Amino acid sequence: MTLLAVPNISEGRDPALLALARRAVEATDTRVLDVHTDPVHNRSVLTIAGPAVVSGCVALAGVACDIDMRRHHGIHPRLGGLDVCPFVPHDTGMDDAVHAARETAALIGRDVGVPVYLYGAAARRAETRELPDLRRGGLVRLIERARAGLLPDEGPSEIDPARGVVCVGARGVLIAFNVWLRGDLQTAQWIAASVRSDAVRALGLDVGNGQTQVSMNLIDPESAGIDHVFGWVSAEAARLGAAVVATEIVGLVPERFMPQDAEVARLLLEPGHSLESRLGTAS
Repeated sequence: MTLLAVPNISEGRDPALLALARRAVEATDTRVLDVHTDPVHNRSVLTIAGPAVVSGCVALAGVACDIDMRRHHGIHPRLGGLDVCPFVPHDTGMDDAVHAARETAALIGRDVGVPVYLYGAAARRAETRELPDLRRGGLVRLIERARAGLLPDEGPSEIDPARGVVCVGARGVLIAFNVWLRGDLQTAQWIAASVRSDAVRALGLDVGNGQTQVSMNLIDPESAGIDHVFGWVSAEAARLGAAVVATEIVGLVPERFMPQDAEVARLLLEPGHSLESRLGTAS
C-alpha cells in the first residue's frame, strides 16, 4: 500500500531552510521522492511517501510555520508556510487518503498550533472543498471570512497573519504543468482563460525578463493531460504572436500520464520523472 503526500511550502530561495525541511521529514523515516524548487514562485513542492508519511507532514509543518507570510514574496498564491498538504492514493483507496489528511490536520492543529482547513475529499464542509475558493482573496480575505464564521477545522480559531494557515486535503492525481512564453502578461492571462475548464485550472503569470507563464493544474489528466493542454496553449500562443520557450513538470507524474509529445520533452526545463521510477529507486 502506497500513500503519497505532496506538501507545498512557501519557500524557494533559502537553501538552508529547504535543507532543514528535508531533514525534518526524513527524520520521521519518511522518504523524500522528489523536491521541485522555484525561486520565482518562491515555493517548493515535495513528494513524500512511507508508513510514517503523516509524521513527516507534521514535522514539515513545524519547520514551515516559521515562514513569515507578511514578508513572503512570490508570484504563486499562498495562505501559509506549509501552504497545502494533499494526500494522494497510489495503490490504495481514497478512504486511506482522507483518514491520513484528517489525522494530519488534527496533529498540526494540536502540536504546531497553526489553523488548518480541510479540503478536497477530506473536507467536512462544502465551503472548503475547493482549494481555489479558500485561496480567493488571499490570506487577508480568509482571515476576514474566518472572523465571519468560516472557522478552521483544526487548531486555533484565530489566524495569525504571520503564520497563516495550512490547507490539508485528499485528492486524486493532479499534474502541475507550466508553459513558459516570450510575450506579455495579458497574452498569458488570455491563454490561461482559454484553456481553463473543469479539468484544468490555469493562471497567467509574469516571471520576469520578458517572459510569462501559463501555470496549470491538470485536475483530470485522464481527459486533459500534458500533451492535450500543451497543444492548446501552443496553438493559442502562435495565434497571438507569443513564442513558447519552455515547458515544466512540477513534481512526479504517474507513468501513464507522462508526455508523449516530442516537443513537450524537448522544451522541458528539467527532465520529467515518473512516480513509479522514483518509488522503485528511492532508498
